Amino acid sequence: MPRQKTITDDEILAVARTLFLQVGAKASTRTLAKLVGISEAVIFQRFGTKENLFFAAMVPPTAQLETIFAVRIGAERVETNLQSICVQIVAYFREVMPIFLSSIAHPAFDLPTFLQRHTLPAMQISDRLCAYLNAEADLGRIRPGSAETMAAILISHLHHLALSETIGSHHSIDLVGGASLRRQTLRERNDNLAIADAITLLCRGVIP
Repeated sequence: MPRQKTITDDEILAVARTLFLQVGAKASTRTLAKLVGISEAVIFQRFGTKENLFFAAMVPPTAQLETIFAVRIGAERVETNLQSICVQIVAYFREVMPIFLSSIAHPAFDLPTFLQRHTLPAMQISDRLCAYLNAEADLGRIRPGSAETMAAILISHLHHLALSETIGSHHSIDLVGGASLRRQTLRERNDNLAIADAITLLCRGVIP
């Protein structure tokens, strides 16, 4: 009889993450065991407690900083580069937001402990965005001393877009598609425009 393949911790955690995001922390280890095809005892052998399993599964994914910031400093317009960067940042925030919100909703969540174990992705991204903007400032393409403020405003705006989508506070609009009326979220249609508007506002100001 062929030997059964051993499932890895990462494979268990991937299924657990999906289950916790769908059901919440109340999701049972029995259900998880059935989904991954192992006994419930194996889960506790691997992770000790359900709480340990939950927090191991809900580790925020790593931000692919080199991909997000794959623009050439001094090339293209600053607005064009920022649009490319920000579209990828908000896509990452959409991925991480449900995981982080589920984590902080857990009764055992402790922020100091979390910060000891993990670096907040937004902090890493903000630092890289500041570095990019300072490099553009060194070339005289944006005003010196403005990088930190611009980065903070943009990160807050992108965070808001992702958070609004996650908690369902964005609005819906009606669009006509063929003979039928379909619903499409404001985010799906206008996120890129919202990002572009924010960048334009920062780069050109509000006073005519």
